[in-house]
Amino acid sequence: MSFRQPDLFYGDRQPPRTLPPDRAYRREERGKAKAFAWESMGAWVRHMHRLFAIESPSSDHYARTRETARCLTVERIRECRHDDDLARCETMLVEARSGWLYGLDRAFSRGERGALLVEVRNRRHLLSLGRTAAKPKGPRFDVTLLPDAALLRLIQTHDDPGMVVALRVERTRRQGRDNENGAGTDSSGPDPVDRRILRRNGG
Repeated sequence: MSFRQPDLFYGDRQPPRTLPPDRAYRREERGKAKAFAWESMGAWVRHMHRLFAIESPSSDHYARTRETARCLTVERIRECRHDDDLARCETMLVEARSGWLYGLDRAFSRGERGALLVEVRNRRHLLSLGRTAAKPKGPRFDVTLLPDAALLRLIQTHDDPGMVVALRVERTRRQGRDNENGAGTDSSGPDPVDRRILRRNGG
């Protein structure tokens, strides 16, 4: 008799063996990294540092690190509004080949890292000026084309002392022109020189 307890249905006989389920002990395949699943540049930097800290020489880990690093794009850099997060990102791009950050030097080529680094530094400079978007391109600022009301307002509110001096010089020039024209002359419109400038500019 078998040393084990008899089975309720099979007695001393061994129950029939069944095939093990497929992939019972096989590790599940990892999916691709989510496309920027974090809410800020700082979260991306922290996530990348966690990936760098994992000592797992496997192709899955390298692929995940590369795909996560590639989520850093120029468009997402331009959306960042925090200088400290951009500073950490700049450090990671500068020290990509220092040996302790595995991934960025393999995820991006040298030209791609350079383009991202330039964009990060431009964004930091823009935020230091107090702006969140680049200044739109347009005609050059000309004090001679300003109306009198706008000229007086800028003299009182402009932050640049050099520009305030130029505005005051323009105000003095207009006052001298008004004195030459006489009290009965309407000085609200531009002088003939200004009219030629406006016609040339399409105004």
